[in-house]
Amino acid sequence: MSINFNLLLRCICGSNRVSVTRRDIFDDHVDQGNNIFVFWHSRLFYLVYYYVMRAPQRKVCMLVSLSRDGDYGAALVRRLKQDAVRGSSSRGGQAAVRKLVSKIKAGSNVAITPDGPRGPALVVGEGVVKLAQMTGARIIPVSYDASRRFLLRSWDRFLVVMPFGRVHVAFGEPIRVPRRISAEDRRGYADQIEQTLHMLDRVCLQELKGEICDEPSVPVAPPASEATPSERARIG
Repeated sequence: MSINFNLLLRCICGSNRVSVTRRDIFDDHVDQGNNIFVFWHSRLFYLVYYYVMRAPQRKVCMLVSLSRDGDYGAALVRRLKQDAVRGSSSRGGQAAVRKLVSKIKAGSNVAITPDGPRGPALVVGEGVVKLAQMTGARIIPVSYDASRRFLLRSWDRFLVVMPFGRVHVAFGEPIRVPRRISAEDRRGYADQIEQTLHMLDRVCLQELKGEICDEPSVPVAPPASEATPSERARIG
């Protein structure tokens, strides 16, 4: 018996109540294109769904590795009728970069997991910074967490959302990378993105505090002095 994958994903993800920190960042920029959405490899599951639900008329192009794990990611992206570019720093990287540059210059949005395809988990490489340098695209960090979820026994502890819980999504301020920067500056931008993603992890965890039964399985940044006010939203 065949399973309607899109319907299954809607039943799982759509049954969760969702709240969003800085939803205006997504809404203000997604239709403009030329965005690089950046999130941890372990956060792929729900964020692709969120994008499709919030911007159904604006496809995203996802960078997915040529590994076996990447096969599953590419299948997820394509089942949701989005674009996938295959490649990574270890295999097919240059060809993948050329395709992403072409997509961005044509006005598309792209999505990258900067700690993929094999880690180290929760560490941002410089590839996303170089891509922003080449294209002038905004880098928009984003994360999420869920009150009902389980973690796969993978290198990144991939987070899978379970039905009938609560999800919190958090966006960070767009980051612009100048075209002419030093190697030291490039590493500095990568560190800034990494710190922002850890901060967003913490924001999501704080928003769901008391609703997550198990302890967090990923390191998070120290508490921010002041969390950004959340906007509540339902995805219909």
